[in-house]
Parts: sequence; structure tokens; C-alpha cells
Amino acid sequence: MTAHAAGPVPEIGPLLGRLATCDPRGPAAFPLDDVRYNLLGGLYARAGLARREMAAGRVDTARHQLSRDAWLADWRGAAATVTQQCLAEIDGRFGAAAAESRMPRRVLERWVPTAEDRLVIRSRIESTGIPLERVRPPETAADWQDGLLRAAMALDESWQRLERAVVAELGDWDGDVTAVRAWRRPSRPLWLLSAMTLALALALGLSLGGYLPAPGPLGTLQRWFWSLPWP
Repeated sequence: MTAHAAGPVPEIGPLLGRLATCDPRGPAAFPLDDVRYNLLGGLYARAGLARREMAAGRVDTARHQLSRDAWLADWRGAAATVTQQCLAEIDGRFGAAAAESRMPRRVLERWVPTAEDRLVIRSRIESTGIPLERVRPPETAADWQDGLLRAAMALDESWQRLERAVVAELGDWDGDVTAVRAWRRPSRPLWLLSAMTLALALALGLSLGGYLPAPGPLGTLQRWFWSLPWP
């Protein structure tokens, strides 16, 4: 295959459509635009390399730069970053709620996502890329631009699924975060301890005053107390 037969490298920007918009996208309370821009930057860089390879007559190498594996590699990197940010956001919300309610760390550990929960969250976010994984490899298409357009559409669909998945994951933990924020230290043990302390203090006072018998060491303390040179 020659460079002429393969055709020029299509401009990636117009193919990406809504994904390449400068307008904010994604959850308002958890913007993902920085990850989206990095993903787009990687694709633009690949397109630039493909153009240079095509100009040099290396058609297969040019197509490899924008192969399905290349799209998937950039996508998986973006999905991994979103997963880390999502988990950090969940942990941050729990931490802020615990600080507000003064929940001890050992109690908070019963509420925060476990290692298994984190694996589930990671799997759910990674699975949003299924449309891109299922698309026909653009490098095998007779019309390369058509193949890249289909890959771009699959990427946009995957990104929309990712945005919805993040909203769902954060929403799933809202109830637990609210419960942590509403937590209050149990008052019954405190009142019980206060009552016991008061009772012991009263019993000690009555014993030292001679109103109650003072057995054992308490009797020794009682005798010492009354042996003092009181005025």
C-alpha cells in the first residue's frame, strides 16, 4: 500500500466532535475536563506522528499510530486517572464528614470503601470503554477516515458512559457520607461513667465522715483522716 492509496491522515479534531469541545463536561461537582483534555492531547499527538510517518511513505506505521490499540491505550490511561480521582474524592468526602462529626478513625474504617469495594469501582469505570473495545479496528478499514470516525464515535460514547459511571459511584456513597457526618459519640457510657464517679466520690465522702463503715484500706484512710489536727 502506498501513501497515495492510503490517503492523507484525517484531522482528528472534527472527528472527535463533542468530546473535543472546550465547554465544560461531566459532573458539575466533580469536573473531569483535565483528564479529557489530556486524552485529547494524546490523540492529537498521535495524529501528528501519523502525518509525519505518512509523509515519509511509512503507511503501516502511520496507521499504527491511530490503530485501535493506540486509542485503547490512551483511553485506559484516562480511565485509570479518573478511577484514582474518584476514589480520592470519596475518601475526601468521608474524611471531611468524619472531621465534622469528630468520628474516631477506628470507627470511620467501618464506613469507608474496602479493598474489594475499590476493585469494584475500578472495574465499573474501566468497563465504560466497552464501545471502544468493540469497534472495528480503524487501521483495517478500506476507508481510513470512516474507520477513524467510528473509533471517535465509540470513544465519545465511552466517555459519556464514564461520566455517568462516576456520578453513580459518587452517589452510591452519599448516604454513608451523610451518616458519618451525622454521627455523634454515644452519650450513655459517658453518663454511666459520670454517675459511677459521683457515687464513688459520695461513698468516699460518707466513709471519711464516719457515716459509713470503712473496711480494709479505706478504714486506714479514715483513721488517718481523723488523726489530722483539725481546728
